Amino acid sequence: MYRILSGQPEHSNGALAVVALAFEAGVPRNALTQRHLDLKNEFHAKVEERGQPTDAQIRLRKQVARLKELREKDKVELE
Repeated sequence: MYRILSGQPEHSNGALAVVALAFEAGVPRNALTQRHLDLKNEFHAKVEERGQPTDAQIRLRKQVARLKELREKDKVELE
């Protein structure tokens, strides 16, 4: 966790995501999402403390923006 948060990952791409955390730790993702919720929650809390959006949040925001554009285009087309 600390390697990712400090920007010095050794085994993952350094993304602020549970998948990268699991890869960095050398454990399956479900180990963090099912058995070690405390570690997963601590990681998310530390990421939020940084004030930076996670990779998933960035990706979802882009998708929402794209869908809003498509919705607006459909609205104009229907009118």
